[in-house]
Amino acid sequence: MKTIQIQTLVDITATGVVRINQGTQLQVDQNKNFNTVRQCLEMRSVILYDAPPIMEKIKVDGLGFGSQFRGQHTVWTFTFTPDRSDAYIDSNGDEIGFLFNDLHEVPIIINLTETINIDKAIFDCKDSKYKNTIVKAQLGTVEAN
Repeated sequence: MKTIQIQTLVDITATGVVRINQGTQLQVDQNKNFNTVRQCLEMRSVILYDAPPIMEKIKVDGLGFGSQFRGQHTVWTFTFTPDRSDAYIDSNGDEIGFLFNDLHEVPIIINLTETINIDKAIFDCKDSKYKNTIVKAQLGTVEAN
């Protein structure tokens, strides 16, 4: 099965906090964004992953984000494997075509710990200026158990 990676400038920290009495409102909202990503990914496939999204501050120039975002920013990287290799193939044969469209323009919670200003509170996978989320396929393969 193929591995897929999502990189986003949106805070998708997987805190596991689902109620305010378990933590802070920030942690609840971060976890809501992570759950939103997972729900989009699992509309067509069950996903398998070994680790929650990894957060790191990196220079984003040349990575494929919108032209609005340059310099060093916080990026969340989430790597997963769908349970079926053809789960996201669209009618044009793009291996992640459906996933790309399923995630684009899905509402998010903003003003968490992201280091960018987000004009529209959505995952943007297409706009050349405001793209805040990148989806990549075929980072390698894993064996199904």
